Amino acid sequence: MKHLLSLFAALLAAQLPAFAQATTIVTFDSAKVAAGDALPGSNCVVLVSFKIRPGYYLHPNRPMLPRAVPTIVQVGSLGATRALPPAYSATGQKTIPGNQQPLPVYEGGLTATVAVTIAPNATFPLTLPGLIAYAPVNEKNHTAGRSEQVRFNLTIPRTTNTPPATAKAPAKAPKKK
Repeated sequence: MKHLLSLFAALLAAQLPAFAQATTIVTFDSAKVAAGDALPGSNCVVLVSFKIRPGYYLHPNRPMLPRAVPTIVQVGSLGATRALPPAYSATGQKTIPGNQQPLPVYEGGLTATVAVTIAPNATFPLTLPGLIAYAPVNEKNHTAGRSEQVRFNLTIPRTTNTPPATAKAPAKAPKKK
């Protein structure tokens, strides 16, 4: 009986992480270098995108409601390479019962713009740890769920946004005489 009980407890513990992942409201979607050069000793700007499950919304990082939980994106460091605090994408507007004015919210997705200062001795690809913390709000009854966190890795390949030095200029039309 002891072995059966411990086996049942082990099976239950193994299923809990899978259940927790199934109920996650926000998922990491993508990250791409949008500006600058991802080279040693340079700076670049990375767009980090998240998807929000339909039927839910998130309050912005500076919510208008007094007790609302802010949505926070953080990106860590790797040696001397560091990420600055992110800038958040524009919010949508939602009318919430009990409030006369529509409030800013994130629905469907959220994009954070992260400036990254790359160390001169950096080796690529860079992988910076990230975290998004939020409290999802059910759209039907406007009740906030428990606070959740999703960890992600921001991978930056070695890239440059400048055209190659060997690029050919477009052919010029001959001059008319």
